[in-house]
Amino acid sequence: MSQASPLAELLAAAARPMVDARAMPPSVYTSTDFLDLELSEIFGKEWVCVGHASGLPNVGDYLTFDLAGQPIVVIRDREQGIRAFSNVCLHRMSTLVEGTGNKRVLVCPYHAWTYGLDGQLRGAPFMAETTGFCKENYKLPAIRCEEWKGWIYVTLDNDRPSLASGLASLTR
Repeated sequence: MSQASPLAELLAAAARPMVDARAMPPSVYTSTDFLDLELSEIFGKEWVCVGHASGLPNVGDYLTFDLAGQPIVVIRDREQGIRAFSNVCLHRMSTLVEGTGNKRVLVCPYHAWTYGLDGQLRGAPFMAETTGFCKENYKLPAIRCEEWKGWIYVTLDNDRPSLASGLASLTR
């Protein structure tokens, strides 16, 4: 087996002429270092397509997925927009929803903290007696989400240029 890094092996394979093309080296599928590189440099920074807007036709329709270790929920809000949020309760870090479905509100299964479709905390049972607690100060962290030609994309990189600008050449 080669002692070269998976990235070096991949670059060498990609540099071959098309008539002498080879499959990607096995190390890119088995190396944890390569996986970490993909998670940080691709999935943690680029726009990733997560579905089609037609899959969320009704208010409250949602889908969930994990992007580079971040649980995310994409949901159709009350204004018919599509939003993405961290799919983790701000109280005890429990996953709010799984799979796909429809919810009027997002309710944490642990202590029933309730979030609106805009991510705002609407209810926090047993917190009324907690000194200084103000539910208006709690909102699920937003994940950048854009729709392009019906496709839903998200990115974890707040500084990434807009999806539309990156795909502008495809619309000409």
